[in-house]
Amino acid sequence: MNAARIDLMASAAGKIGGVTWHHLYLVATDGAGRQVYLRAGPQCLPREMIAGRIRRQEDTLDEDDEPRLQGPYGVITFLTGAYEPGGIDFDALAANVTLASGNAAAALWEKLQGSAQALQAEQIAYDPVEKGANWALMEALRRCGMQPALPPRRWAPGASAVSMESAKGTGPTRRVGDPVLVGAQ
Repeated sequence: MNAARIDLMASAAGKIGGVTWHHLYLVATDGAGRQVYLRAGPQCLPREMIAGRIRRQEDTLDEDDEPRLQGPYGVITFLTGAYEPGGIDFDALAANVTLASGNAAAALWEKLQGSAQALQAEQIAYDPVEKGANWALMEALRRCGMQPALPPRRWAPGASAVSMESAKGTGPTRRVGDPVLVGAQ
């Protein structure tokens, strides 16, 4: 796809303590108006989370499945496909922030494909509290040199957590209790 515009989307996913939380994903639009999404998510869902969901081919319900070493959710995976009504993550009311347009969008979309593939290859355990879908998507953007802001008044758990990979080159970190060397070079 030759992206002409890339938007960071935030779709309401539920409430925690009365506060609405959002699922983040990207939508690339080409010059003809065709749209493709890039999303992160778990490799699988525990059985108790599947009730009421539309069954997808990658959902496994076999009783003889071997336990996953990465936990009940498996590893972080990225999916891409047509962004259209009835499709995964489609939300006509999702808030958005445009990240790039024109030639910059095409270049960013290519980088994002590589960044997402690299993150998926790392086999990072999906953790809905820390390293979940929002973290993975924002980490893919950070590895492309982007530090995007979320759409206004949107809370996306995990989006602001930074991995060691994207923090490289930011200088030494002093932790609470570490001594401070004043005047030392």
